[in-house]
Parts: sequence; C-alpha cells; structure tokens
Amino acid sequence: MHVETLTRQCFLHFAICLRSTAILVATCLAAVSTFAAEPQHGYSYFSDLKYPSDMPHFDYVNPNAPQGGSTSMGIVGTFNSFNHLSDKGVVGAYVGGAMMYDSLMRTAEDQHGTYYALLADSILVADDLSWVQYTLREGAYWHDGVPITMEDILWTFDLYKNRASYGLRSSYRPIDRVEQTGPRSFRFIFGDDVEKTRHLVSQTATFTPMPKHYWETRDHTVTMVEPPLGSGPYRIIDIDPGRSYTLKRVPDYWGNDLNVNRGYYNFDRIEVMHFFDKNVMLQALKAGVFDYYRDQNESDVATAYEIEAKRRGLLKKETYQMGNAYGMHYGLVLNMRRPLFQDIRVREALTLAYNFEWQNRVYWYGGMERNHSHFARSGMQARGLPSDEEMALLAPFRNQVPSRVFTHPIEFEPNDAFGRNRDAMMQADKLLKEAGWVVRDQQRVHVDTGERMRFDIIIGYIDHERMMTPYVDSLRRLGIDVSLRRVENNLMVNRLRTYDYDTTMRKIYTFALPYPNRMRFQLTSRYADQPNMQNYSGLKDPVIDFLVEQVAGAATQHDMDIAGRALDRVLRWQFHIIPDGHPVGRHLVYWDRIGHPPLGGEYMNWTGFPHIWWFDAEKDARVKQGLAALEEEE
Repeated sequence: MHVETLTRQCFLHFAICLRSTAILVATCLAAVSTFAAEPQHGYSYFSDLKYPSDMPHFDYVNPNAPQGGSTSMGIVGTFNSFNHLSDKGVVGAYVGGAMMYDSLMRTAEDQHGTYYALLADSILVADDLSWVQYTLREGAYWHDGVPITMEDILWTFDLYKNRASYGLRSSYRPIDRVEQTGPRSFRFIFGDDVEKTRHLVSQTATFTPMPKHYWETRDHTVTMVEPPLGSGPYRIIDIDPGRSYTLKRVPDYWGNDLNVNRGYYNFDRIEVMHFFDKNVMLQALKAGVFDYYRDQNESDVATAYEIEAKRRGLLKKETYQMGNAYGMHYGLVLNMRRPLFQDIRVREALTLAYNFEWQNRVYWYGGMERNHSHFARSGMQARGLPSDEEMALLAPFRNQVPSRVFTHPIEFEPNDAFGRNRDAMMQADKLLKEAGWVVRDQQRVHVDTGERMRFDIIIGYIDHERMMTPYVDSLRRLGIDVSLRRVENNLMVNRLRTYDYDTTMRKIYTFALPYPNRMRFQLTSRYADQPNMQNYSGLKDPVIDFLVEQVAGAATQHDMDIAGRALDRVLRWQFHIIPDGHPVGRHLVYWDRIGHPPLGGEYMNWTGFPHIWWFDAEKDARVKQGLAALEEEE
C-alpha cells in the first residue's frame, strides 16, 4: 500500500469473511495460474500474473536509475513516536512501511491485487482457500545482521493477533494460527468460523515480520522515540523530534539484488520534514529548503507556485492523470452517535446546504470533480438506476433502505456555481422543519423543546478551514449555530480515535481492489463503537453489513462490482458523509534535481515518490547554478 503520508494504517491489512469462492481457470495455456498444486512466485486476486518468475524488473520502474544522492520532502503535521505497533502516539511518516520493513510479497503497482515474492521465496494457496503457505527466502536479515528466521514469523503473528494495536488484532482475527511446515516454510490457516476468500490470501501477502530479539526487550504498547530495528532498504537517523528525521539507505540491504526491487530505493538519504503550518511549508518549498511535495489543494496548485524559479524550469509542477479509483477522497463526516444527526432528514438538509459547484469555481479554479460515490472511478461506482443484478441484491431489503435507492439516480443534482444555491437551501429548510427544527427570531430551534440547533466542525488543516468557511456561512443562513474549530494535530488524532466530535473533514480511503477490507472498519456495525478504528460516522446498518460482506466474498471481479454498486446506492442515500470532491489529477511540485519514470496509466494511482525516483547530479548542478543566479539578480 502506498500513500504520501504513511501512518500505522500501512499495517492495517484487513481481513473479511463471507462466501466461499471458486478456483480461477487459466484463460490461455501461456497464463500463470494463481491457484496451483505447486508453489508460485506470485499471487493475483482475480487475474493471471503479468510477470514471470524470471522477470528482469517491473515495467513501471527505471532499472538503470542512478543510485546515490539525497532528497527531501515536506509533510503537514507532526509526530511523537516511531512505534507503529501501539494505539498511542502520532507515528512518523513511512514508519512501519516498505521503506523500513519487508513484507512477504511486494504489491505490483501496475496490476490490481497482484503480489510477487519478496521476503518469501514462494507462495502456495490451497484449492479451497483454507490456507496459504510461504517459503521464507534464505539470506534475509535484520539491519543488525541477525538472520530473519521462522521464530520471527511465529512470534510476529502472535503479536499481531493477540497483543498489538486494536487494528492489527482485528485484522488478524480470521487467521486461526500459523504452523511451521518445514525448515523454512510456514502456513497461515484460516479459522473454521470464517468463509475463505481471496482477501484473506491478500492479507497474508502483506504480512510484515518484526524482529523478536529486538521487541522482546521493549514495550510495544507505548510511544517510542527510538528508531525501531527494521529489515528493509532504509533505517532512521538524525531525529529532530516532532520536526524531521532522515531515512538512510542500508548499503548491505539483503534484498538489493532481487528483481522485485530493481529500480526501487535509489536515494542514499531521504529527509522527511514535518511542518505545523502549510503556508510555512510552501514558503520553505519555494525557497528550496526541501525538494518534493504532492499538493492536493487546487487553489495553491493554480496560484502558489508562479515564481521565477518555476518560470526558468528549476521548480517543476506536473499533473498526472491516475488510472485507479479515487473513492470518496474527502468528505464532511456527520457523527451519528450524536442525537442531532440520527435523523436522516437533518443529514440530507446539511448535505443540500453544501454548494460544491460554487466552491469549486471560486476556491479550486474548477480543478475538482464532485464525489458521487464511495467507489469513484472504479467498476463498483453506481450510475443511473439499479441494474437487474443489483436489484437481486437490494430487493430483499426494500423495506429497510430509503425508497430512493430503487427510484432515483445516485448522482447529485448540480448547484448554481454563481449564486447562493436558493433552491437547495429551500429544500434544506423544508427538511429541517419536517424534522422538527423551525426558525424563531432567525434561530433554528426545536419546535417542542426550544433547543437551539448547534454543532461544531473540527478540522486539522488550514486547507480545510478555507474549504469549510463558505459552508459555515450557508448553515448560519439557515439559522444553525455552527462553529468551525481548527484543532492541533495531537488533539485531533485523539479526538478521532475516540469519536469525540460532531462533524469533521476526513480523507475517506479508496475502497478499490485489493483493499476492500477497509470497508469493514469504516462502514460496518462491528466497529462503530470500537475506539481507534475508522467508522467515523458511526454507521450501524445490517443492510450495509450484508453488502460489505458480499463485496468481500466476491468470487469474480464482476460479482464484486455488482455488490459494490448496490452498496454504493445504500451508502449514498444514508447521507452520513457530505461528499466534497477529488482532484482531476495528481499534482507534484519538486525541484528539478530529482527524476522519475513515466507516471500514470490504467492502474497506477501512485506517484512513486520516493520509492522509484532518483537523484540527478547534472540537474542538481543546474538548479544550484540557477538559484545562485536568481540571488545575484535580487
């Protein structure tokens, strides 16, 4: 899994259970079968493996990228821990991910749900999906030179299943046990009480062992400023607590010569710089303090980088169309644990009051697209009215879901981008009155109790403040007493973990293959009241629970798409999230001293930084010369 700011979520390799699945049959003689009687070099969720075992490298990397040099990146936020195994603290970016630890298999970024052997040498999947077996590759060792052994595998599984953070324990619940089956082979055996699905196999592919000899002498339940011992291509050095740290390439990294690593990990040093304020960070970027930032703010992308260094080609701004799903991307979560938001009419009224089109024109320079779906840009995105196959799933619940699931298209009606959205505001007012909230003396109060309608919106970033301010104005025109509060990062994390908020802006992760497991954490009743999870709106709906399991247990891509579309419709008409928009592309801003292979493509939803980028000494000299010339001109 790759995101620009990694947290302990890198380790939430979720498990789901429902529906037994059929064995895929190869479509041609040359294809490599995913399920076979013999161990394989890779595993693919629904399709055949793209690459043979003797592939020289992945197609999306530059196998001849120069190695060496350094780079740096900026991140908004702070950190106070390097322990990704605990529920406590704010963990630094990249801690716990592929830069520091090797998993059993590497995700192929150009094919959905496909993995190739990394720390494992091979994979063998039972025909009935009841177990999956791996062979541990010889010659792998931790950064202190101690070999990675079967003891580490068995100890780590026990840690994840029984003693680690709640998210990890929940993730590994469907796996009953791990058994050693040979000197270097071991088998994950799924519980008798769970249905066997491809998702469970995928979860084991991302299993990341921890060093037993290191963690046995440390408390994994607390925050930790000591850099942990890893196995991957980088280790942490030069820590400035809360502000920055450096990833230093391990010169004798055991996996340097593997074909799945060719073209990866080219920088010697990567400094990760954290900033409390984005405006300060942007000024630092434009001053050349660090190299790279992926900007998701369309207003800043349009206006913030028009400086002389960019005009001379020293600072690059590039936009790439990504082929993978965006999902919901961002939305304003309504916490249905609060009595105010338990009335669907109130939730719909608040949704109507949000004028995305006006905001997109004024603030985002037309650079955003409205989110209509939890599965935007994927085969699971619902469009128009339900198909016959969707109806077969939805019809049994006709009396349990809003009637519009069956009668209305899922897309939002566009608002007036140049006015005050009068029609939608009138509809919102009508719904609030139907729910018992009337206007008296220009204040929205409950008709029976006289209680004032009021709630808070908490946000963590200045971008969200800009995004929410016009919406707050719209709510106040409806007579609602709403406060917009920007919360310090550590406090924000703690409030999210305990669901201590009325509403909040959240990034809603993509529910695209191969990570539909996230749906259980974000959408199902089981996790609605569990702290430290991601069901931010408190959804508790048996129909949603059922449809999530239909997606999770799908035997084919087609079945998953149909179930996903049915689920999409039910979620849309719950109004538990007020959708914002997603950018039309990925915006990268960087100094032209670093290079990258071609980005984008049918499946690529990953910028690849810093994993497959590299330092260019010739370009670096040009940038330094250009900056010196600019200083002289000033």
